[in-house]
This record gives sequence, structure tokens and C-alpha cells, in this order.
Amino acid sequence: MSAEIESLSSEMNARRAGNGASPMLVAIAVAALVAALYAHFRLAQFDNRIDRLHAQVTQLRATQDRLSGQLATLTARLDTAQNSMRMELRGLRELPAQVGELGQSVEELRTRTEAPQRAWVRAEAMYLLELGERRLKLEHDVGTAVVAMATADARLATLNDPAVADVRRLLAEELAALRAVPVPDLTAVLARISSVEAAISTLPVLGVPATEARRPGDEPEPKGPLERGMHRLAEALRDLVSLKRIDPATTRLVTQEEESLRRQHLDLLMFSARVAAMEPDAAAYQQSLQAASAWLEQFFDVSSPKTAAVKTELAALRGVNIAPPLPAVGAAARQLQSVMRGNAATP
Repeated sequence: MSAEIESLSSEMNARRAGNGASPMLVAIAVAALVAALYAHFRLAQFDNRIDRLHAQVTQLRATQDRLSGQLATLTARLDTAQNSMRMELRGLRELPAQVGELGQSVEELRTRTEAPQRAWVRAEAMYLLELGERRLKLEHDVGTAVVAMATADARLATLNDPAVADVRRLLAEELAALRAVPVPDLTAVLARISSVEAAISTLPVLGVPATEARRPGDEPEPKGPLERGMHRLAEALRDLVSLKRIDPATTRLVTQEEESLRRQHLDLLMFSARVAAMEPDAAAYQQSLQAASAWLEQFFDVSSPKTAAVKTELAALRGVNIAPPLPAVGAAARQLQSVMRGNAATP
């Protein structure tokens, strides 16, 4: 160690003897060199950053120029769009008036086009309403009246016409009233009358027939001339004298003509009831059945099962109301006629 110190001291002395620089100056020089190198390094970094900034500025200017061009283009387009928008807005301001004129023209054309069809449908509905009212009042035909009036309502429903709204309302009320009417089964009534008419020829009459008519074919036809002669002789004797046990209350003799007249009169009374049911005429129907019941009790044997059955059937037929009370109709037809007259008066 001491040797090394001595050698270092000798070296320093040699440097001093050789006029060498002082260590302080060397240190300062080294520090200055390091500072210069560092400053140069920093300046180089700063220059590089400045170059990068210049490049970025140049790029930004190019981008700005491009954006300026795009902005100018967009501005031109915006001006064009604004001008177009102004023109369209100017046209839109005129559009409502044009649409109104077009709507009026279309409505006028529709009115002219639908007027004949509307008039035809109204006339058809009017005819159906009059037909239903006529059948109801003259023939008491509730079924046909309901069908005719319902068809008229369906025809009016095809029109988009507020003028017939009241007509359809009144028509709905009349249809509801008609559907509530208890309609009698006239077909069944006529069938029952026919059964009574068919039984008249078999009903026993009151009294004692003057002669007993025999139908041909009731007895076997005799063979040979002798047997035929004896048969005719026996028939003549039976027609000459006839013995029969009778009721003292019914001892009146009845001829064939009187018996036939009784049956024909009862048949005519039932025919009158049939005609009254077909009209229908409730008063004539009741009167005919009442007269038939009275005639049956007066001139026919009511103790017979057939006569009793016919009497019961006549009483049941009298209980059938062939002409129930009908509601008033015609208000819808009058309203429709008023609508048709109003439209006809409108120029």
C-alpha cells in the first residue's frame, strides 16, 4: 500500500514537473464536456421533437385543407338542400289546397257514381217494405213480412248512407216486434180441419133412417138364376118391412136426402172454417167452428165415439188463435219515402 502511495505521489510530482493541468480544471473540463454532450443530446431530442411537430402540423394542415374542402362541399350541398327544401316547403304550402280540391273532386265523382246505385237500393228497399206491410195487413202473413223487411234492411246496410240511419233504426224496432208475434201453425190447423172433413161421412146422424142403404159388394153375388131371384125377393121383403130397436128420444125418421143434407151442411161449415183459416179471418173462423159444433150436437149422435172425437177436435180448433194481434208497421217505410223525396228535391 505504501508503495502504491509513493508511486502515485511520484506520478503527480512528475505531472507537476511536466507542467500538467490541475485536477480541478480537468474535472471542470470533464463536467463541461459531459454537460455539452448532454446539451447536444437534449438538443438532438428537441430537434427530433420539433421535426415531429412540424410533420404533425403539416399533416394537420393537410387534414384541415381536406376538411375545408369537404366543408365547402357540404356547405354547397347544404345550400342546395336548403334551396330544394324551400321549394318543397313552398309546394307543401300549396298542397293542402290541392288536396282539398282533389278531395272535393273525388267526393263529387263518388256522389255522381253512387247516386244511381243508392237510388236503386232505396227503391228496392221501399218495394220490399211495402210488400211486407201489404202481406201483413191483407193476409196476416207474418213470416213473409219478416223476410221482406229483413231483406230490405240488408239492402240498406250495403249503403254507406247516413241518411238511412233512422230508417234502419225504425226497421229494427218493427222487425223485433214482428218476431215476437206468436205465429200459429196454419198448415197443422188446415190438416186437422181436413181430418174432420174426412170423418163427416162416417158420423152417425140422429134419428132412424127411413131405408138402410146397402153398398154393393157387401154380400156375395149369388150364382145361378134361381139363387139370384131368391136373393132379390129377400131384399124386397127386407126393404118392405124392417124391425129395429130404437131409442124413444130419437124416434124421428130421417130420409137419405135429409141425412145427406146434414152432412153437406157440416162439410160446408168446415170448408168455411178452412177458408177463414187460410185468409186468415179469426171472426169467420170462430163463427164457422161454433156453428159446426152446434150443428154436430143438434143433428148427429154425440154419444158415438167418432162424433165425440170430432166434437173434441172442434173445441180444440176453436182454441187456436189463427190471427194474433199484429204490431203497427210502416214507420220505416214512411221515413224512407221522406228520405227519397228529400234527395229528389235536392238539386
